[in-house]
Amino acid sequence: MKCSLVLLAVVFAAGCSAIKVDHLPGAEGLPLVGGDGVVPELEYLIRPGDDLEIKFFYTQELNEAIKVRPDGYITLQLIDELKVAGMTPKQLDAVLTEKYSKHLKDPSIAVIARSFKGFRAYVGGEVSVPQVVSLEGGMSVIQAIYRAGGTLPTANLESVVLIRKGPNGEPIPYHLDLSDGAVEQSKVDLQVALSPSDVIYVPRSPIANANRWVQQYITDLVLFKGIQLGFGVSYVIEHDKDNND
Repeated sequence: MKCSLVLLAVVFAAGCSAIKVDHLPGAEGLPLVGGDGVVPELEYLIRPGDDLEIKFFYTQELNEAIKVRPDGYITLQLIDELKVAGMTPKQLDAVLTEKYSKHLKDPSIAVIARSFKGFRAYVGGEVSVPQVVSLEGGMSVIQAIYRAGGTLPTANLESVVLIRKGPNGEPIPYHLDLSDGAVEQSKVDLQVALSPSDVIYVPRSPIANANRWVQQYITDLVLFKGIQLGFGVSYVIEHDKDNND
């Protein structure tokens, strides 16, 4: 199964000045993977394609095993359609408890996410096998690079770029130093935890102009020839089921 990265241009960063990687925000403040692989700061957000199990402890005839539709909605008994994409399981639990309180006396509900379709990230650039990786449990950026077969001899680990979705869906680039020097200094860059839909790029040489890199690398990656992309792009990671390796 071939994995592909699909980027949809939604905003053009007109007039964006040249930004050097060294001037990008670093790892400070980003969620980190603990020694046990747990990332307590991250909560999973329900996404289209997720398999959910909704259990009623006292009215088991209402139990549902359901897949989130592509539009982010599910359909349940008594309350019909409900948009759940973007919620945490805990938030959905609270919403369902409120809605079912109109039909049941003191409903006791549990929401269980049985699969996590959206927990994926892309690793590209100077790695052995550029690919989409599944984020099983807590995974750091460096662990994802190892999952992609490690780096090539030409890789420049001092200028790794991590692109992450911001609060409004906008991509935010970060500069990570994953070099041997970072290991010796025990930099937090080595512990940065991945989030769903992150993009990791390992360059061949230092990236002097981050805006130009986004335009050139991201555009080439998805074959959006002739479309100028700045930082104003949104992206999703998905599997291309019609192609084989």
